[in-house]
Amino acid sequence: MSAYNRHDLAGFLDLYADDVAISTYPDKSLGSGREHLGSIFEPMFAEGIVEVTVHHQIAKDSFVVNHETVTDGSGSTEYVSIYEVEDGLIQSVGFVRD
Repeated sequence: MSAYNRHDLAGFLDLYADDVAISTYPDKSLGSGREHLGSIFEPMFAEGIVEVTVHHQIAKDSFVVNHETVTDGSGSTEYVSIYEVEDGLIQSVGFVRD
């Protein structure tokens, strides 16, 4: 989250597996791959318009669950984000959002 808030795209993407799977609950795919993730966040980071606040975090085995608020130029959105981490990289991320 610190790389996200610094708008450090390379540092942010380095946390993800090359073939990371991205979805919303329960099973709607939003895409996959580090390149896809970069195409989403590069414009937002370049404009410096996003920030995330982590309210609560729970870690269990290879999963990290965050209660987050993401603020951008149009307002704020609350999420529950579920990250699966293996070998130090995020393999998948699923969002439950407003």
